[in-house]
Amino acid sequence: MNGTLAQVIQFRTRSEGYGWVVMGFLWAVNLLIPLAAVSLGVMLPPMTEELGISPIEAGLLGASWFLGSALVSLPASIWLSRFSPKWVTFYSTFLAGILLLVQGWAPSFGVLLVARFVFVTVVVCRVQAEVLLVHQWFSTARVAVVMSLTIGIMSIGQLAAVGLIPVLMDVLSGWRNVYIGLGAGLLVGAALWTWVGRERARPTAPETERARGASPLRVLRRYRFLWVLAAAPSGAALAWGALMTFWPTLALDNLGLSLKAVGALMMLFPAGGIAASFLAGPLSNLAGRRKPFLWVPGLLLPPIYIALYTTEITVVAGILLLVAGWNAMIWVPIIRTIPFDLHLSPRETAVATGLGMTVLPIVGALGPPIVGVIQEATGSLQVGLLSIVGFPLTLVVGGLLIPETSPRRRHRAAQSVAKHAVT
Repeated sequence: MNGTLAQVIQFRTRSEGYGWVVMGFLWAVNLLIPLAAVSLGVMLPPMTEELGISPIEAGLLGASWFLGSALVSLPASIWLSRFSPKWVTFYSTFLAGILLLVQGWAPSFGVLLVARFVFVTVVVCRVQAEVLLVHQWFSTARVAVVMSLTIGIMSIGQLAAVGLIPVLMDVLSGWRNVYIGLGAGLLVGAALWTWVGRERARPTAPETERARGASPLRVLRRYRFLWVLAAAPSGAALAWGALMTFWPTLALDNLGLSLKAVGALMMLFPAGGIAASFLAGPLSNLAGRRKPFLWVPGLLLPPIYIALYTTEITVVAGILLLVAGWNAMIWVPIIRTIPFDLHLSPRETAVATGLGMTVLPIVGALGPPIVGVIQEATGSLQVGLLSIVGFPLTLVVGGLLIPETSPRRRHRAAQSVAKHAVT
């Protein structure tokens, strides 16, 4: 009996196989968070009716996800990376559950906005802990696949958010009870994590030892192209946030569908994202390239969005949502993988990831407010959405400027990265 218990403990602290258990639990939590974050678009009509939310206020609610991420990501990657990722994950998940309960109770737009904003900040803190756990449990060769699974499962949560939430609002008698149910789910998840969550001690590389006494911010001087990488997807995030916030409302007018039907149709957008997210890492490894997975979708998204916002044919809208979802998500696992390609220390990888999660939302946050302001000025939501379709072209610029880092092109990548590094 003691021997069996010792084997279980050893498996939970040393074996890479238990890393899949750790990540599997985090992925389960990742299914709940998008249900609360991405469902705003389908919850907005009843919220507006109950709380009297204006178009600009709706834009602020949509922007809060990006603003919270921009405010917290980089400081969290520097400061929280010093602490146990297990316990950072616990406190983040616990506080996120409490804040969802507050959103369900919110008696006014102001309380709802503040609770949503703080909810985002604590969720972002958990992302940095997840980066450290990936470093602890997985080899570099597996990271692209792990990131694809991570983003893919979050995309499943997005699909459930737009398709399942309208049904849950009926079953649970309103959007408030949906938030309360999701908050309770996160609190249960936080409690279970105290038992499932484990950290793994790995041999420390010499460069990691040297980096231990230095600020992880130095990585942003050594690899200056990380700033370009961080900014590249910001325009795509701007367009994505506007679509997720306002397209369900536009579809109610343009397509003449019910809210449930719009929610069911909207599921095609994250469905395309799910396929792209799961396949991005394996396809990138197979091709031995990272860059095309940025600039190709950057070229395709503007015309796709134009067609989506102008069509009045339901079938065409469904096809466009599916294709838009693929191109809006295929670059995400690649962006998350590139810092791991550079063989940075764990804290440096967290900083590189945190920079991306700071720069991206600064621009991304502008999408819903811009659309809301233009809608109020012109009286047309369609005009507001069409005004921001060109922003995903930032992916093209970034995808062409960064060096290729794929391990399949290790020697060329090393030479290319060296040209961009400042010693």
